[in-house]
Amino acid sequence: MKQDWKAVGSYGTVGLEVVLCMLVGLFIGRWLDAKLGTDPYLSVLWFFFGLGAAGKAVFRAWKEMQAVAAREEREQGNPAPRYDDRKPRPDERAPDDERRTGSSDSAVDPDGRQDAKGSDER
Repeated sequence: MKQDWKAVGSYGTVGLEVVLCMLVGLFIGRWLDAKLGTDPYLSVLWFFFGLGAAGKAVFRAWKEMQAVAAREEREQGNPAPRYDDRKPRPDERAPDDERRTGSSDSAVDPDGRQDAKGSDER
């Protein structure tokens, strides 16, 4: 449980990091525009630099999440499902040893379905 909250804390800051990267880029651009007199151009340029830094931060967090998931997979394996609520479909077939009654290729199942080789409906 403690490990789950640690993951929430470390990955929950990604949104804050994205916003801060874009704002810092915008404010650097506005400061340079005020100094150099190039009104909208450097603001837009530095905003996109901030956007690129935000994308890099998201990519870094994504790679880190994948590495943690792969490490947990190696250590713990796939977790068993809590319950199996899957209902069998009506078109599912029984295993071969229960299904075949004869040696013919067009054998019919006990419940009246034809074998896959004998069916032309596909």
